[in-house]
Amino acid sequence: MRKKNNMKKWLLVIAALLMICIVTLFVIVSGHKVKYEGSGKSGLWVSNLEKSGKTSIGPNYFLNLYWQGSKKDEKRTVVEKITFYIDGKKYDDREDYDLSEYTGEEMPGGGHMEDHIATFDYMPEDEVIGHDLLVKVEWKTGGKKQTEEIKLHKKPWYKR
Repeated sequence: MRKKNNMKKWLLVIAALLMICIVTLFVIVSGHKVKYEGSGKSGLWVSNLEKSGKTSIGPNYFLNLYWQGSKKDEKRTVVEKITFYIDGKKYDDREDYDLSEYTGEEMPGGGHMEDHIATFDYMPEDEVIGHDLLVKVEWKTGGKKQTEEIKLHKKPWYKR
């Protein structure tokens, strides 16, 4: 009789652990947002699309652009134009970003500046998910103008 009670207890413990694992896996998978990432051929820029938190207009995305070059060049670099393409068609463009405003350095008087540019706020989810996404960055470092295209790829939840 004791053996059966012990066996039932072990089965109950195993079932409880299995349920905890299943619930944890479900929370991990469902909690991850679809994310797109990419970097340019030069390695100077990295970009990603992130899903905004809950908003009144529903699920939407925004674009982040990060400088990966040297700190010396970062302070001399001015982003002239960021153009975003969805399925080869221009989505929208923003102009006149001064990268030195986004270096992540300390400001005089305290605080920190952002280390990236966030733009194209409130892109509806259905315009982003499942489409070909490309970011074109035009910038100047010193007097030298440069352009780079960054193709964004969907990043699976298990590689985050």
